[in-house]
Parts: sequence; C-alpha cells; structure tokens
Amino acid sequence: MNRWIRAALQGTSIGIAIAAMLSGLMAIWDWCENPGGIFRSVSGTQWHYVWGTFISWLGPTLPSFGMTGAGVLLARQWWRQT
Repeated sequence: MNRWIRAALQGTSIGIAIAAMLSGLMAIWDWCENPGGIFRSVSGTQWHYVWGTFISWLGPTLPSFGMTGAGVLLARQWWRQT
C-alpha cells in the first residue's frame, strides 16, 4: 500500500479513536454528575440518555478529529520525505 494512503488511514484511525474516547468520557461524566436526575434514578440508569450523550459528542468530534489526524500524519509524511 502506498505510504501516503497508509499515513492518511492511520491518522484517521487515531482521530476516530480519540473522538470515541472523548465521547465516552463525556457520557461517563454526565452520568456521574447526573444533572436533573435524568441519567440515573432509584429505578436505575436511563441508558438511552447516556447513549444520546455519547452520540451527541461523537457526531461533531468524529469528522473533525478524523480529518485532523489524517492531516497531521500526512504533514508528518511530507516532512519526513523532504
């Protein structure tokens, strides 16, 4: 495989992993803080709210972190080539 394509795919993968970790962290944080008691109550955890929080964070961070990761590793590839 071409090293440029490999760098772009690797950067995108790293960006996606970071976006997923950030989204998970924010969902856990909201679950722990439990604003307004909507995430958990006496009857248990409301998983659809936790999942909704995860998706609402993943939506905007996934493309931006994926493209940023690809751009960074492509720039690194260019720097190493020159």
